[in-house]
This record gives sequence, structure tokens and C-alpha cells, in this order.
Amino acid sequence: MGRFVSVALVAVIATMGIAAVVGQPAEATSCVGAGDVTLIGPSGCTQGGLTFTNFQLAVAGFSGGAKIFINSLSATIGQAVNLNFQVTQDPSPTSLSDILFLYSVTANSGAVNGVDLYNPGHNVTIRETVCGAEFVNGICFTGLLADLIVMSNSSRAASFNPRSQIFIRKDIQFLNDSFLSEFTQSHDTPMPVPEPATLLLLGGTLLGLGIVSRRRARNKDRRLGTS
Repeated sequence: MGRFVSVALVAVIATMGIAAVVGQPAEATSCVGAGDVTLIGPSGCTQGGLTFTNFQLAVAGFSGGAKIFINSLSATIGQAVNLNFQVTQDPSPTSLSDILFLYSVTANSGAVNGVDLYNPGHNVTIRETVCGAEFVNGICFTGLLADLIVMSNSSRAASFNPRSQIFIRKDIQFLNDSFLSEFTQSHDTPMPVPEPATLLLLGGTLLGLGIVSRRRARNKDRRLGTS
């Protein structure tokens, strides 16, 4: 089922048009609690130095429809920019349904070098494709960075060479008597490389600490009459 529904949804996505992000508008809002992804404007939302834009959603098999929201549990922890997505579907539980969900990630400064997806759903499989170039009719023809299949109640991660921009496509497949209330996507950013001046300052500090430590040791030896 999933294969045929996905093909139909790819056709829907193709008609919606997936445009590459060229520069970032200045009016992007915070991703924390940003709400319905289809109502986020072309400026997108920002979190942890990343801008998320070009949200696309297509559903099949839901008589009452389905939506995805970015909720207030989204947060940046260390080098991971986590978006917590809330999912509503009607009916729930459902059977033999599908959601295609696409968006772009752009590093305002720095890069993205990995993803981690957690799927807590029941009888739901999420296939995530990460591409270094925009998708064409829902397919990553060039620049494939990751292709993950995440089963229910599990997570998978992938690392890749740092990129200033990535494109993400999720095919969320609902099997028999299945439901999904939320899922979490982590977008990893590399540790910043210290500036040369910072390295020199750190080296000088460590050298100074070493000298002080040796002097204290010599003074202690003299007091004890060992030198």
C-alpha cells in the first residue's frame, strides 16, 4: 500500500512546486510553538542558528485530513536543534494512510552535519531522505546525504559532511490500526572551530598554569629540604 500511496502523493507534491531557498528573508519567526507548518510564511522559522523554510505537506487515506504542527517542546540542546512535531489525523487510529512532509534547512552561519529522527508511533514507519539539492518530483536525484527507515518506537541517525543547506523529505506510512501523535527531529550542527587568537590565548593560559604549578612544586620541595 505505502508504495502506491507514496507515488500518488509525489504527484501532488510535484504540482505544489518545491523551490530552492535563495537567501533568507529577515522576518523569520521562532520555531518554538510555530504551529501548523502549512501556515508558516515563506520566511520560515528559526532556531539554534538554523532557518527552516519551504514546508510542504500532502496526505492520502485520511477521511478527515491530517496536519503537522511545530509545538512548544522544540528546543536547542548543545549542538542539536530539535523540532518536536505534533501530528493530528482523522480518523485515529487509521489504516493504510500516508503523509509526505518536506522542508528545507539553512544554516545562518556554520553548517548542518547530521540528523536524528525519533518515531514513537504505533504501526507507523517513517522513511526520511536527506538531500543536498532540492527534490525533483519528491526524488533526490543528486546529493543524497541520508536515507533512513525508522520503525515504530525507535530512532535512527545519520552524519554527513557539513552542509550550509539540506532538504528533508519524510514519507510517513500508517499501516493497520496505526497512530502517531508526535515525532522529534534533531538537526545536528558541528562544534565551532576556535579562532586562531582564541587558540593562542588558550595555549598561553595553559603554559602559564604549567609554569605556576612547577614553581609551586619547587617551593614545596625547598620547604621540605628536598632540593
